[in-house]
Amino acid sequence: MNIQISTKSVHGSKTKKNQDSFALPQEKHDTQSKGWLFVVCDGVGGYYGSEIASRMCCQMLLDDYYNSKDIPDLTIWFQDELTQINDAVIAQADKLNYNKMSTTAVCLLIKDNKAYITNCGDSRLYLFADGKLAQVTEDHSVVWEYYKQGYITKDEIILSSVKNLITEAIGLGPSPKIDCYTIELSDKFTFLLCSDGLTDVAADSEIESVLHQQPKPKQCVKALYNLSQAHLTRDDVTVVVVSKT
Repeated sequence: MNIQISTKSVHGSKTKKNQDSFALPQEKHDTQSKGWLFVVCDGVGGYYGSEIASRMCCQMLLDDYYNSKDIPDLTIWFQDELTQINDAVIAQADKLNYNKMSTTAVCLLIKDNKAYITNCGDSRLYLFADGKLAQVTEDHSVVWEYYKQGYITKDEIILSSVKNLITEAIGLGPSPKIDCYTIELSDKFTFLLCSDGLTDVAADSEIESVLHQQPKPKQCVKALYNLSQAHLTRDDVTVVVVSKT
């Protein structure tokens, strides 16, 4: 499969360290039989060691998936894997005495003409196909619940004073809510995985416009990062674009 990939992760002024992490297949990984796995994690602000949690989650997901021998059901595997990573992050936080060290996670596996998507928290995955942008994942956040209940519009999420309050994360507590989705892939597609450093400041219509204007992943990633800076985000920004055209 001819997949094009571009990534960017930049430390913002809001934190002392970049609490975002991302992972993608390396040359040593068997993408031909195992597919292509991509992960974006965003360490939860306000808790010590959140950058450790985001790195742990990315690395464990990539290592455990490509080292696995047999996975009869990918959806169940991702749910179980993130639950185990949740326990590992909590155990590490206890060792370091970092209370509620935690991270969001959004994962994309492209395999056998399907996309397997998993998320916990408010990092997002979008699908851009046939000229339209669609958010596949749902945010686990207070403001997303307001949106689902009809109290605010989607565009008003970025204006909310509580948009940073998430309800689920890896490491935040036992038994996190983990959502899974499966999509049949068309011949052409573009996926965007990103942390809220982008989506907390840019509306979907603006992101869609960038994807229209910049079909090549490298230029698209650069333009999306520039969009976040134009909106004066202070947060870390991580963008991963995966495309087959």
